[in-house]
Formats: sequence, structure tokens, C-alpha cells
Amino acid sequence: MSSRRPIGYVVEIDGPQLLVNLLEDSRGHVAGHRDGLSTVEQPGDLVGIDAGAETIILRIMTVAFAEPREVHATGRGRSSHVPQEPLRQLRGRVVGFLAKRDGRLAFSPQEWRLPVLGASVYPLSDIETVATIGANGIEAEQIRLGADSRNRAVEVCANIDQVLGRHMAILGSTGQGKTHFVAAVLQQLVRLPKSRIVVFDVNGEYTPAFAHLEQRVKITQLGGPNGGLRIPYYALGRHGLSRLLIPSEKAQMPTLRFAIEHLRFVEADARGAKPVGGQANVLFDDCHTGNPAQANQAISAIRAGTSPLANQWPHMRALSCLATEWYVLSPGRNGVERNAFQYGHIQSMINRIRGLIEDPQFTSVVEIAGGDGLVHPLSMDAECAALVRAVFGPPVFGQNDWSVHIVDLSHLTQDLMPFVLGSLLEMFAAEIFKRGPGNTHPTMLALEEAHHYLRQLPGESDGGQQALAYERLAKEGRKFGLSLLISTQRPSEVSPTVLSQCGTWAVFRLNNEADQRAVASAAETVGVNVSRQLAGLGRGEAIIFGAALPVPTRLAVSRPNPEPDSKDPPFLQEWSA
Repeated sequence: MSSRRPIGYVVEIDGPQLLVNLLEDSRGHVAGHRDGLSTVEQPGDLVGIDAGAETIILRIMTVAFAEPREVHATGRGRSSHVPQEPLRQLRGRVVGFLAKRDGRLAFSPQEWRLPVLGASVYPLSDIETVATIGANGIEAEQIRLGADSRNRAVEVCANIDQVLGRHMAILGSTGQGKTHFVAAVLQQLVRLPKSRIVVFDVNGEYTPAFAHLEQRVKITQLGGPNGGLRIPYYALGRHGLSRLLIPSEKAQMPTLRFAIEHLRFVEADARGAKPVGGQANVLFDDCHTGNPAQANQAISAIRAGTSPLANQWPHMRALSCLATEWYVLSPGRNGVERNAFQYGHIQSMINRIRGLIEDPQFTSVVEIAGGDGLVHPLSMDAECAALVRAVFGPPVFGQNDWSVHIVDLSHLTQDLMPFVLGSLLEMFAAEIFKRGPGNTHPTMLALEEAHHYLRQLPGESDGGQQALAYERLAKEGRKFGLSLLISTQRPSEVSPTVLSQCGTWAVFRLNNEADQRAVASAAETVGVNVSRQLAGLGRGEAIIFGAALPVPTRLAVSRPNPEPDSKDPPFLQEWSA
């Protein structure tokens, strides 16, 4: 630091918090040195403190006058009556120190290394700034996050394992640049030959950003008028169907479990169900239709396993019929009868199944008519595993496998999204946990607009048990080779458990106080100084902190090339034509 002039000196040490007096000739917002200019008087700026062979890095928190300006305007205490500027002071916090290792500067984010009183304070050179927040390590192992907002010449990069090893949250109000930043990060990751990324594209924006990958990109439209993918209801498995139908734990879950486990013993249409080979429907879901004795005989044979096995999966109506008859049939004064009081315990779930079957928006993305099975005898586990392979990729990466799969959800209505997409996540969680650690190719899930589905849903009673699977993905998924990239404009509506598991945060402008509090409570590394800056960030700027970077850094984030289809509407152009 001998080639630079000091800008101040340390006058107070309060643990990692320091007070610095600025020298009289350092009254500007920038300081010059042989490498150029550095800002030194704005909250968030970094300065260096001489500590012998080391340089302690101080992040400025506040800037203030030590005395009122009026005292100096009168010239009191001085022989000259020329007005004098009052003493300026910087208060900051030690964030770490720089030291030479193997011939190059290396940054250690430790607060315990403190200077002595009177130590000189200097502006950081570009080399020191880069060593603190910029590109370090092997280029092939890094992704570029952006450039330092105050010095665009300093590129900020992060190690890929540090970014993916713990989940990443990208948060910010609409129109601030989240989608472009997500695309820029994913475009860099997909350069790795065996990358595997699944993007849940809620608004249908990402296809243009990855179309150039040709065979390495797979694009699946879920539902829609052009013959997109329709998910067989039975392929969702027990976990996916539970998420879809949100049964209560006490009464409805056992009935749904019975129905799922005995689907392969019945045939069904849109009106009712019957044992395989039966002449007419004898199982119904309204508690009134049909002969209860015939229904009881059918349920007894199905329960005992003496009913023949089906060659095809039945209509989805079989779920509600099996659940109803198993639960409401009971002995009465005149023999077996359907108990209407019992039916009241499960009626909300039955009504939900009926409502989904009759909803054209639901049936456009979920196949309810049944169909041929993949194996015989019918196996829901096999159907579920096949759907996981189709959406999330096989357990082992093959030579011709895709690297990024864009699942276009733009034709899925917002009210159905939590249930359908939540079912896919539940199903995937069950599959990878069943495989065990090390048996799934490392995969990143990019979850756009996560507040729509990573939350407790209306009607989830009994403590919201249905939310536990995707929370377990966040808590334990990395052990099974899973990394989450969560993007949302409403972090206050996302599960706090999911947010708290994110190790790297990229926070764009957030105006809502509830959202700011959600970030502060979930991210243990964010300080008050960072929280105060969230509402003042410019468009395309974010504060990034956590595992990816050693200190919180304000960046002009990277831009993708090509860009996703996420732009402001051209009001002036269109309205003026």
C-alpha cells in the first residue's frame, strides 16, 4: 500500500466495528491511486487497513460529520476566520483480510483479525478488489455473476460447486431482471457436457434462451391446445396423488390409500366402477346409488385380493368410488348399508376428485381416462418411475441425453399449478429418496415463480403435512445430488423452510416490507446494512451474498445471450402506431 496515499486512520475499535477519521484532503467520494479511482465514502464501499503483511478489509456502514457544521463555520478555536469543513468519520465493519498465499492475494472472510489504533486506511486497488469479491480460482470451475456496481471493470465470479452445493434463491419485484439473470446463470452451467437442468417455466419465457442448444435441449409443453404432454393420473403415484387431492390425515388419507392400492382390481368409467370382468357398475361415490350388498361383495373380494387383475388402468373415477364404498359401507339393521354420517368425513375429498374430473383445464394436462400400463401386472411404482425419467432424466447420464429440459407450464392455470406441479415435485422426491444417495445424476431444478407452489395450500389441515416432501427436497436434496434454484417475486409467500435452506442469495429490488422481512429472517448472513439497500437497487442490480461470495456484493448482474422472452410491453410504440 506504500504507493497509495492514506485517506484516514482508525480511531476506535469496538470488536469488528471500527471508526475511521478521514484526512482533510480526502473529502471526495472517490480516492485516486495508480490503478485508477475507488469510491470510499458510500455505505457498502470497501477500504483496506494496513496490518503489516496483511490488509484488513472494512465495509463502510455509515458516513457522518464528527461535529456540527456550524462550529466550523464560525472559525472558533482557530486564528483564521476562513470557514472550515468539519471532521468526517466512517463507521464500518471488518469483513475479512487479504494475505499473500503461493504468490497471490487470497481473501479470508474472518472478523477476528483487527488493526491497531491509528492504523492507516487506504482505497483498494483493482487487484485487491478482485481478490476480495472478484474472479478467483480456475476459470472453468466458475460462472460469472456480474460486475461490481461501483467499478464495472471488476468481474465477480463464483465457484460452481459453491453455488450448486447449497440451493440458490433469486428474489425481486417484477421487472427487475430476475428472469434474465436466471437464464444467464443457466446458460453458463449448461456449457458443462454432463449438466442436467430442469426448468419449470411458468410463463413460457425460456425457450428462446436455449433453442440454440439443439439436441441438448428438451422442450415439453404441459397440456395446451397443441397436443402437449398429458400426465396420466396414475403415474403421479401415491405421493403425487396425495399432493393433488390434499386429504386430511385422520379419515381421508386411509381411504385414498386404499383406493390407490386397489386400482388394479377394478374397471371404471365416468359414472362408476366395478370389479374386473363385472357386468355393470356396482361401486359409486355418492353414498346413495346402487345396491349396497353388491358393493360390499365387490369391496370384500377386492380387499381379499380374490378379484381378477385388470389389464388397463381404470378411469380416475375409480379413486372416488373405491374410497367411498370402502369407508361408508357398514352393518345396519337391514344388513349392509351406506352410512351417510361416515360419508361426511370424506365428502370434501370426493368432491375434489369429481371437480377435477369435470374441469377441462385439469383434463387438458392430466389424463383421467386410464390406459395401458407399462408393465403387467399393473404397477404404479413403474408408472411413477417412468414419469420421473421423462421429466427429470434417468438416474445415469447417457451419451445422447439432454442437458436442459424446459417444462412449459404456460397453459396450466394458476389455481391448478400448486397441485399439478406440487405433485410432480412430490413424486420426484419420493423417487430419489427411494434410490438413495449417489444413485441420481446431479440435477438442478430451476423453479420459476416459486410462490405459486412452494407454499402451504388452502385446505391443508393437520399442520400442513402435504408440504413436507418439497421441504425435505430443500433440506436433504443435496445429499441425493439435487440443487434448487428458486426464483420468486414474493419471498414472503414461499415456505420459510425452503428459503432458510438456500445458501446463496441474489436479491433484486424489493419494495414490500413483508418480503424484505422474509429475506432478513431466512438468510442468516444478511446484515441490517444489506436489508436497507434492497429498496434502492437499480434495475438489473442485485445484492448477492452467501456461499457463492465471501462478502455481500452489489452487482450489475450478467445478461444472457440469447435472451428469454421476458420484456416490458412496448406501450408507446403500439399505442402510437
